[in-house]
Amino acid sequence: MIVNFPFLAPFLFLSVLFLFAETHFASTWLFFFDRENWNWIKENSYKFFLLPLYLIIAVLIIWKFNNGIVLIFHYLASGWHVTRQSIGILKLSKNNNFISSFLTYGISFFCLVIGISKPGILSFSLTSGLANLILFSLIVIYLLSIVKFSDLARGVFAFITGISIYLPLLFIDNLALATALGVGMHWCQYIALIWSIKMRKINIVNNTVMKSPLKLENTIKKNLLFVISYSFLMTALAYFGMPSQKFNNGNYSIFYLIPIIFQLYHFYIDGFIWQFSNKHIRNSVGSYIFSKQN
Repeated sequence: MIVNFPFLAPFLFLSVLFLFAETHFASTWLFFFDRENWNWIKENSYKFFLLPLYLIIAVLIIWKFNNGIVLIFHYLASGWHVTRQSIGILKLSKNNNFISSFLTYGISFFCLVIGISKPGILSFSLTSGLANLILFSLIVIYLLSIVKFSDLARGVFAFITGISIYLPLLFIDNLALATALGVGMHWCQYIALIWSIKMRKINIVNNTVMKSPLKLENTIKKNLLFVISYSFLMTALAYFGMPSQKFNNGNYSIFYLIPIIFQLYHFYIDGFIWQFSNKHIRNSVGSYIFSKQN
């Protein structure tokens, strides 16, 4: 759509940022809303609160002298986080192996490094016809993935997604737009995974303790309200903090740093809340990934 209607690019970017990116970051905090998880977090307060505080102070100091370093670090941290999720999705599809992992890491970081240093290096080859063909192919792939296929087919879809996430950086010279196009697949995966786990757990707990349907509905509404409010706030801060705004005199403002810090915390905290070698995570998260029939 950006290729066909370039004047819509800013609107589309902010829309994707609000609807998918920041809702995906907000969904991480739902882990903290669970009483069982919160007790576990308090027992491990050093790695959940104190250590991140040291890192935030370091980021604030570096930002004051050179915000470009923070932005590059953020991009690299995002690349590691996104690729780790791609590997995790492959594991869930039961089709992860050395070759698929190697290719996912290799292609993702090749595109990421080239894309950051020379964004849109292949933009000359991206015609509207090719862009539409790619878009059509991706739509077909995701429609097919909705249907119940074999584990092998689901693994192929997961692998294609994993190696495609940073490809837009090579074809679009605007890093923000390219990221939204590619990493959008990661955001959608994360939102679907988090909310499926959340809904299963809420339903199971509700049935176990015999809570009323109204109480269940209120819990879901509160979670949704939090996610939407968080997403709106962070999107607004990012918008007013971007250098394109006349009030910033061509520089990123402190407003932009606020969502960056929360995003960095998201990258950091996800290393713990998906660590299935931990007994608590296996019971609190892993047990609800699949429906009972799986």
